[in-house]
Amino acid sequence: MKKIIIWGGLLLTAGISLFVATTLVLSGKNTNITNSKNWTFYQSEGDNDGFVKEGVITLNDIENKAILKKEEYDDFQFDLEVKVSKSEKQKENTNAEAGVLFRIQNLKDNGDGYGGYYFGIDVEKQQVVLGKSNTEEDSWIEIATKKMYFEYDNVYKLTIKVVGNHIQGFVNETENSYPQIDIINEDYVNGQIGVYNHFSQAIFDKMSIVSYQESEHEGATYTNALLSEVADPDILFVDGTYYLYPTTAGRNVGGIKVFTSTDMVNWTDKGMAMSMGEDNWGTNGFWAPDMIERDGKYYMYYTANEHLCVAVADSPLGPFKQIKISPIHEDINEIDAHAFKDDDGKYYLYFVRFNEGNVIWGAKLNDDMMSINESTLTEILVPSQPWELDMASINEGPYMLKKDGIYYLTYSGSHFESPMYGAGYATSTNPLGPFEKYEQNPIMQSNSFVPGAGHHAVATSPDGEEMFMIYHRHESIWNTDPREFAIDRMRFTENERGETVLEVHGPTVTPQPVPSGAVDVDNFIGFASEDLVDKTVKKDQKSTEWSLPEEIGIITSKSVPEENVKVAVYWQLPEDVSSGKMVIKGEVSLPEGIENLGKLSLTPEMTITVE
Repeated sequence: MKKIIIWGGLLLTAGISLFVATTLVLSGKNTNITNSKNWTFYQSEGDNDGFVKEGVITLNDIENKAILKKEEYDDFQFDLEVKVSKSEKQKENTNAEAGVLFRIQNLKDNGDGYGGYYFGIDVEKQQVVLGKSNTEEDSWIEIATKKMYFEYDNVYKLTIKVVGNHIQGFVNETENSYPQIDIINEDYVNGQIGVYNHFSQAIFDKMSIVSYQESEHEGATYTNALLSEVADPDILFVDGTYYLYPTTAGRNVGGIKVFTSTDMVNWTDKGMAMSMGEDNWGTNGFWAPDMIERDGKYYMYYTANEHLCVAVADSPLGPFKQIKISPIHEDINEIDAHAFKDDDGKYYLYFVRFNEGNVIWGAKLNDDMMSINESTLTEILVPSQPWELDMASINEGPYMLKKDGIYYLTYSGSHFESPMYGAGYATSTNPLGPFEKYEQNPIMQSNSFVPGAGHHAVATSPDGEEMFMIYHRHESIWNTDPREFAIDRMRFTENERGETVLEVHGPTVTPQPVPSGAVDVDNFIGFASEDLVDKTVKKDQKSTEWSLPEEIGIITSKSVPEENVKVAVYWQLPEDVSSGKMVIKGEVSLPEGIENLGKLSLTPEMTITVE
């Protein structure tokens, strides 16, 4: 079969079919599976040793399939164990695969002809594969892959769960496992079940097919994508409110916007957090903001005119302004900054420079948080793995995590328009390296249904129990912009070798539970500063004659900028007034329907100068 992969607007061709030589042991629970008379064999030319013996179906060498007769399945769970061995006819660099065929239609007599889906493992390429074949068009489309460690002659449990158009594939599933593949496709709604082989020899055992229904998620769910015109996102969580800072993909808005939410799912546009003009350097290309807090100040690192800048504000909402109106380095093009605070209180900045591609650098931040210690400047990551080199040599979008003394520098690789674009990571015992890339990168990658998945940050659920990769994706395989905002769960776990690794459940296109501990509410953020302007009064005026505001605006996570809800304020006025400055305090009550998740003070203050 001619292999055709249509993905990300690209047409790729190859002459190698995806499937593997297989031996199948029929010892499952279902009598129709264990009865060898219920199977039909289809073999490639030259393969003449397919047979049934003592409950074992053998499909050797090049391309073969065995199909369960007559039975058709629509919604089901199919479990089996597989052991893949090398074939004598295996060629160098040839896929060595074994897997499951399902919803099979339009069978041909040869070994590879069918219409339907395949889910299996490729030991040679060290990946899980889900794809679909079309007999009439003589084509194969790779839907999604996932890197994993596999070894010849080891046993792996495969599980495929199919309900309607929802397909999930697992390898060695345990309780709370993430599916290796989780997609939506409705090209085939029912059909027969079987196994397939290509240049390998494998044994399938403990087969079981049962009817399957998905259990409904308890509580609220979300489905990606969550926002449009959002790329290169970063999130800050302060006092029960999430603040999202993105590149506004597809147009120049003259700075960096900010959105607010209490559940990471439902967002309110709060307008501009940083705007170009006399307070900030740059005229275009406002990209990839990154946020960090230090000593009550909020620092925004961002790109403008392909230079790194930093602005500061007293509030996550801004306005962010530069103390020195200039980029960090005036003579060097740099993008994609990320600030990281280590356990010892030291701060680091990671960013990208251009040298025959995009290369990640790092350095210590100086105490001013606006410059780096140039003596610590270190080249951190250079594009090297094959997936990072498609269409361009790119490592970018760094984001640092730390666990048990190990630094996990996550990043994006490959050109953002490439079907290989995704996220990987490297580890070190030092914040500036040297770093070693994870062999099974990428841990999240674009696929035929979610193109352009990359440039991420990391956020935790409100209760701190879950970790999320927040990232952008393309609107479609044909249009890069406007890019869209998505979130998916990620975690530290153990891989097949018992190593601590990062794992992502995504990119998803199916309903997912909202982050744990999250509630979609209107959360109190603070008082409108324009209503609390300092006031100068005459000494001979009574405090009751100061014309203080009777109402002040409150800013919430769902309030529209400049349309804040007004609440009554009752000022605690002094009885004796003397010259000089004094701070007076007021009392307010929040209206019904507005929460105070961060337990912030509800005591507004004003400075009064008495002359």
